[in-house]
Amino acid sequence: MHLAVFGGTGHTGRHLLEQALQQGHTVTALARDPSRLTVHERLQPVAGDVRDTEAVKQVVAGSDAVLSALGQRRWGSTVCTDGMRTVLPAMDAHGVHRLVAVSGYGVADSRHRNLYVAVTRVTIRSLMRDKEGMEDLIRASGTAWTIVRPAVLTDGPFTGRYRTGSDLRLTFASKVSFADVADFMLAQLTQDDFVHRAVSITS
Repeated sequence: MHLAVFGGTGHTGRHLLEQALQQGHTVTALARDPSRLTVHERLQPVAGDVRDTEAVKQVVAGSDAVLSALGQRRWGSTVCTDGMRTVLPAMDAHGVHRLVAVSGYGVADSRHRNLYVAVTRVTIRSLMRDKEGMEDLIRASGTAWTIVRPAVLTDGPFTGRYRTGSDLRLTFASKVSFADVADFMLAQLTQDDFVHRAVSITS
C-alpha cells in the first residue's frame, strides 16, 4: 500500500514508519524538519506543517490510507484538531477513504467516571481537549475511520500481544508500548472490525 503518515517524528509515528517500511509499504510523510525522518528508498518526505493545506494535499495524493499519530509538543497546542481540519478535506479531494488516528483514553464515550480518567483529564487537559476536537471532526467526516485510544504509553518493546476493544476500562496499571500501538494501527489497513469505531488498546 501507499500510506500517508502524519506525526511521523513522534514516538508512535517513528514506529509506524519503521514497521510500515518493514512490511513493504510505500510511505509519504509530512515533517517540519524532514531530516528527522528515517531515510529509506520507499519513504518520501514532504517538508511542511500539518496546517499547510498544500503540503497536506501533497502527502495525501495517491495514498491508499492515512495514518495520524499527531500529538502535542507544547501545552495549549491544537495541532491534532487543526491538522484534521486540513487532512480530511485533502482525503476528500483525492478520494482517499481509510483513516486510522491516535486519540486518547478518556475522550468522548471513553470518559468514564473513574479515577484514572479524572486524573488524566486534569493533568493533560490541553491534550484531551485537542483530541476531542479531532475526534469530532473525524466522526463527522465521510471517511472509513478508526480511532485508537491507547493506555499509558511506554517505550517498551514490540510484543504483538495486546488487548483491544471499544468497551475496555483502563486503569493506572494499563500500559502499552508505542511499538504495539503502531502494529495495531497498521493491522487495521487490512481489517474492517473497527471501522467507524473508537477502540482502546492495552497490553
